[in-house]
Amino acid sequence: MKRLFPVLILLAAGAALAQDATSAADLAGRYTYSFRNGDISGARFTSTDSVIVVATGPGEAYVELDLNFFNGHQCSIGGMASFEDGRLVHRDAEMPNHDGVPCRLSLWRDGDRLRWTDGEGSCRAFCGARGSLTDGEMRWSSRRAIPRAEQNRILEEYERTRDLP
Repeated sequence: MKRLFPVLILLAAGAALAQDATSAADLAGRYTYSFRNGDISGARFTSTDSVIVVATGPGEAYVELDLNFFNGHQCSIGGMASFEDGRLVHRDAEMPNHDGVPCRLSLWRDGDRLRWTDGEGSCRAFCGARGSLTDGEMRWSSRRAIPRAEQNRILEEYERTRDLP
């Protein structure tokens, strides 16, 4: 039995990592990743990417991605997303890419990672020249709960600014 116990622990951990999200709440939280960044002048600095997911119900969440890239380029996108087949899907028809394809950003859990993609650049309008929302990821272990008061503030700010020109 002593030899079987570590195997059972590893199997349970693997099963937990493999679980798919069943609602928007399963993806809720703040994810961050800090890294060394730079620019063409040779300057070096630390940048922090963040993904925020605030569930507003089992089938919907507010999502916000703020990503940093070389030379100060960024991607910044936020809005409501619907929960579809284990993924949160944000759509923005008002900001199509240069080919006229409407923005469609998907976020999902894949084992020990939170992953996202906009397919083949459908949300390119939300990024600087060196930025991309295609095939991104962060460690699931970076996820932290967002206190209820902060969730309310995030949602209130979204409601206040969503209809501005």
